[in-house]
Amino acid sequence: MEQLKKQIQEQVEEQDIVEDLNIEGVKITKFTAEMAALFTQHQQLLGLALQKCGLTTLEGFPKVSKLQNLELENNSLTGAAIKFIADNFKELLNLNLSQNNIKSVDDLKPLASLTKLESLEVKDNPLTKEAGYHKKIFELLPSLKVLDNKNQKGEEVLDDDGDEDIDDDEFDDEDGDDSYDESEEDDDEESEEPVKPIKKNKK
Repeated sequence: MEQLKKQIQEQVEEQDIVEDLNIEGVKITKFTAEMAALFTQHQQLLGLALQKCGLTTLEGFPKVSKLQNLELENNSLTGAAIKFIADNFKELLNLNLSQNNIKSVDDLKPLASLTKLESLEVKDNPLTKEAGYHKKIFELLPSLKVLDNKNQKGEEVLDDDGDEDIDDDEFDDEDGDDSYDESEEDDDEESEEPVKPIKKNKK
């Protein structure tokens, strides 16, 4: 409990209006009312991450209605957690359930009620062993645009605009390097051209 309070307090102090909290490595397993209250006092929360917290259930989980991004990566949640998410977080845009214990694509059916859900991650869950799970989930969730960082066609999708900007800069740098190489090659060619006629003149 004290570790949880500490992580929250450190992040609260960095934000004028608390919109994001990232909790990692705090053993929670199941939420008590006291734990949930640490989060529900911040009703402006848009993003909440609880990673490596040993969660086995979402019973007692803090109900913060404005949440758009929920990350529950690397816990021990089963399909029973899905209905709770669908019932309580109607504004969700992004949901990360990677590295849990969700066994079937059918367990995700309640998420169909989240009409704003655009991105979902379910990597390293037993359900990913189902043949064609990628296609099945897209059929199940009409609003979904990205699943495990891939679009409906199976093409890789960059995480955010920042990554695209970085890639563009890298391409620009490479182009710059290429132009320098070409100019150096041109210089070499120019230096070689006068040499050839000199040899011919000697002949």
